[in-house]
Amino acid sequence: MKLLKREFVTLFIFVFFILMGSISFATYQSAVVDEQKTKQEIEKMLIQTVELKEEEKETLELVNQYRMQNGLKKLKPLENLQQVAKLKAQDIVNNNYFSHNSEKLGTPFEMLNNAGVKYKIAGENLAGSTTPKKAVEAWIASEAHEANILTVDYEYTGICVMQSPVYGKIFVQLFMGMN
Repeated sequence: MKLLKREFVTLFIFVFFILMGSISFATYQSAVVDEQKTKQEIEKMLIQTVELKEEEKETLELVNQYRMQNGLKKLKPLENLQQVAKLKAQDIVNNNYFSHNSEKLGTPFEMLNNAGVKYKIAGENLAGSTTPKKAVEAWIASEAHEANILTVDYEYTGICVMQSPVYGKIFVQLFMGMN
């Protein structure tokens, strides 16, 4: 009986760490929001021009090509998401970590909430890579990252690519949907 209990606990811990590992690099969350008010806020944000750097544009184009190949609509850049992605990338570089959870800024969802971004569903992909093509290829090769890219309910995105002394470049992509 004790041996069976020990095996069960060991199995539970093993499964827990496997699940945590698969969640730690690509994550999403749903939230209930006042949809009408939020849609009005988003409509205001959509008229803002989002300035993407060249590598951010390339990353978005590659992600959108993959979405379209899979029958999905293109993601649209959203200024508020862009600002949160930049904040996250800067935090990763400044504090030398690689995780969805920041000791200073919290989870991606806490960051979005603190920035006043309303969403029904949101997610984040991170990569340390040298080029947009390699970052997107790595995301597509990962089940959890690919799931974020191919989530039909995502409509908007924010992408930041930033130089990193540790990773070459940090790629942060935030996803958001209101459907």
